[in-house]
Amino acid sequence: MFPDFTTTPEDLRRAAARTAALLRTVPEPGAPVPGLAWTIGETAAHLVVELQHYAGFAGGELDARTVLDVLPTGPGVTPGELNAAANAHLLAGFPERDPKVLADLLESAAADFGAAAGRRRPDEPVLTTNGLHMTVPVMAATLLGEQVVHGLDIARARRTPWPVDRRDALLIVEGVLAMAPEYVDRKRAAGMHIAYELRFRGGPGYRFAVDDGTAVVTPAGARADCRITADPAAFVLMGYGRVGQWGQVLRGRIVAGGRKPWLASAFGSLLTPV
Repeated sequence: MFPDFTTTPEDLRRAAARTAALLRTVPEPGAPVPGLAWTIGETAAHLVVELQHYAGFAGGELDARTVLDVLPTGPGVTPGELNAAANAHLLAGFPERDPKVLADLLESAAADFGAAAGRRRPDEPVLTTNGLHMTVPVMAATLLGEQVVHGLDIARARRTPWPVDRRDALLIVEGVLAMAPEYVDRKRAAGMHIAYELRFRGGPGYRFAVDDGTAVVTPAGARADCRITADPAAFVLMGYGRVGQWGQVLRGRIVAGGRKPWLASAFGSLLTPV
């Protein structure tokens, strides 16, 4: 982890307050969200129920195994697939869809997460519904990503701007990369030995090394085959599937370099969906 950019519950509370303010402007919860199978009300409900559960996991009042035990499991099930199944399961049991009610619940859940996080050591692992153990800073970064990305989804449905703050993007990147080794596509990466250096404008650099189906993320420094320099917001939105890769390349927001720059185009395919 990189202390200068470690996500805090306060970052999450601020982001949740921003999302809540947007939700209070929504006149029709049944309006569809572009690119998703959810309505605005369902997207907001997902944000609330997920944050409530993560607060419960962090505080010890809830055990992620009660959700994981009813989900499909087995060899080859990825954390992203578990997460998607958990989202559907939790959303089905949470009927509230009124955006104004959800806005209040979202801010309350963010405060609850902050209180629960304060009772955990920063390095203490907590089981979550993607089947992975996360520390509180990684949980906060993951939830921050949900607020930023789904906030963008709702803003697009409302046809209103939703700029992504550089610092938020850097915090989300930190959380994503902390979990990235668990999301490596083992079959696709089998037999590969590639090291990427990831540089983020205005932030730190990382080294993402793939070794025969496994991966390790460390600070940048050691030799790499391919260097990717990225605007952090563009990297986040591309990673979450909200913008296309080549559009960001053409705009200069994603730039490849190093000894083997062509390897940049394969980077995203080495990871399974979040």
